[in-house]
Amino acid sequence: MSEWTAVGSAEGEDGELRATRVGSEYLVLARVGGDWYALADECTHDECPLSDGWLNGAALVCNCHGSEFDVRTGAVLEGPAAEPVKTYPVRVVDGRIEVQV
Repeated sequence: MSEWTAVGSAEGEDGELRATRVGSEYLVLARVGGDWYALADECTHDECPLSDGWLNGAALVCNCHGSEFDVRTGAVLEGPAAEPVKTYPVRVVDGRIEVQV
């Protein structure tokens, strides 16, 4: 099992996206409903950075071709992407976001 890595302050507003990196993994953090979620920062359709997109509720919309992914599960909600995006466990400790990669 991998270790937890702090990636920034848990302060933020719903609808916020943040790009970050843990080791060799590029991630996008998304705040929805007061909770933080972490996903791979690469659309499974055309490898565009999801951190360049936006949130529509719990749906992360890719800026390149409009694919939508559920930030909680990584599931595809709208194509053209056919494969889900990888998600990572997140926790908040002492006001800091930690991700397990």
